[in-house]
Amino acid sequence: MVAKFILFFLIIFLSLAINLPDSMITRLGLDANYLLAALISMVIAGLLVHRRMLLVILVLLCTLGANLPEEVIDHLGLDRDILFATLVALIVAPFIAGKIEIK
Repeated sequence: MVAKFILFFLIIFLSLAINLPDSMITRLGLDANYLLAALISMVIAGLLVHRRMLLVILVLLCTLGANLPEEVIDHLGLDRDILFATLVALIVAPFIAGKIEIK
């Protein structure tokens, strides 16, 4: 249970940290490439441990989509804020659903 919580926390932290502006990431002494590599490794570890493939793939795609260059996002007709909100919802919704018992 504790390991699952730590993995969940790390994925949330890395997903949010990657979406920070580059200037803020460098002020914190981090590199965006290392954060992305850590997030991908955490997602793969979560995939192997918990086998919720669809959820993990959706989180990964939303994270990558939210970090696309502005020109690519505009060309695809996507909104970065909507991708980020979807990412947060994909991470938080299963956690809340697990805590709430629906009868």
